[in-house]
Amino acid sequence: MSAPTEFEVMILVATLVVLTLAYSLVKFGWNQPLRNGPGFFLGIEVPEGFYDGPGRAWLTGYRATLVALHLVLAVALGVCFALKRLNLIPLWCGGFALIYVPTVVALKLWTRQQLGTKPPVRAVALSLESRRLGDYISWPMEALSAAIVAFCWWVLLRHGAKVDWLPPLQMTWSGIILPGKIALVRSGAPLPAERTEEHHRYQDAIRRSGIRVLNAWGWLMVVTLCGFPLRQIWSPVALPWMVWIFLGVFTAVFAYMMIVIFRGQRLASTMGRDLYPVGSFITPYRSAPWMGMSRSYLTWFAIWFGGILVLVLYSQLR
Repeated sequence: MSAPTEFEVMILVATLVVLTLAYSLVKFGWNQPLRNGPGFFLGIEVPEGFYDGPGRAWLTGYRATLVALHLVLAVALGVCFALKRLNLIPLWCGGFALIYVPTVVALKLWTRQQLGTKPPVRAVALSLESRRLGDYISWPMEALSAAIVAFCWWVLLRHGAKVDWLPPLQMTWSGIILPGKIALVRSGAPLPAERTEEHHRYQDAIRRSGIRVLNAWGWLMVVTLCGFPLRQIWSPVALPWMVWIFLGVFTAVFAYMMIVIFRGQRLASTMGRDLYPVGSFITPYRSAPWMGMSRSYLTWFAIWFGGILVLVLYSQLR
């Protein structure tokens, strides 16, 4: 059994990304603005009959933006294969988030500025729950992840001159998500006085779902990082079965991550459909959290995502 060619590996990567994005677009993204019913648009409360009037244009614009974003990726991958620039395919598949996330965030921010200028004021209840990090974060798994990363870098450092340091550095930075988990556990949103327990259970379920997504993403980065020292220890030509094992593990972790993401989206669509979206109202004491996220989590995400963007841009300019 021979090791897979670069073309076969790139076909696998592109197929996984395209299929999952297509499924996500059709199953969840297309009707995202309507997730909380006809009284909301992207979690912002709108007047009755909104979708019979200006809401149709807003919905069309939202969907056109999603289609345009996915077409950019489709065209980019087609060009990479046509020009045989296979080395750019992982960059486009992974770096698509660098285009998608800022665009969607900007769209939601614009929507909030245009439609959510006067959010309703609602009475809120006080939660006396004390959330412990250990109830959400597995410290043994965090230690195992850190140990694997440390071992990978130990192997890479032993081969110094033979290593291109930028790719493993990108994977390592992308996998530094423990601060985000802590911020997510500590974050919270106001609980409406109406159906307080249901809102509390929903917010906790979404919080746990977010932690699972971050866990899956972190392990995907750890698995990808492991590929670099493996190439230094074992030759793909001499031991092709090692490559197949690595690809199998990578595919399994990627599939698990997408399952976790889709379950979270389904949970938000079902459990939270008849509840007030986080950030859709203000209280008599405080404004609504921006994008429904705490300031600490947004700060971590901005630093983390910004670091990824800087490393990707540097890789193209060096």
